Amino acid sequence: MKQKSYKISKLEKGRKSILTDNLDVCFLCNQPKQHLHEVFYGRNRQNSMKYNCVVPLCFNCHNKVHNDINTDRKLKQVTEKKFLDVHNCDIDDFISIFKINYL
Repeated sequence: MKQKSYKISKLEKGRKSILTDNLDVCFLCNQPKQHLHEVFYGRNRQNSMKYNCVVPLCFNCHNKVHNDINTDRKLKQVTEKKFLDVHNCDIDDFISIFKINYL
């Protein structure tokens, strides 16, 4: 198994959310959290951690986000809107970071 780099480990330990202050309960259903989910995963996982695009999810909601395209897209849209507000930027700035627009 490949060992995580120092950079990735540091990002994972410092994960925060622009969507919620409470990382102990699921963002979608308010049940106890089992996972911290990077909203923009894959090639954008590091950017999600860097820009605090992370949400706490319970096991069921985490599976739902990964298996239901509508739930995944809605979470991405909510996060993108909040990102634009928090970072006081426009869609072009978001696209320059994440290479896609979900709105």
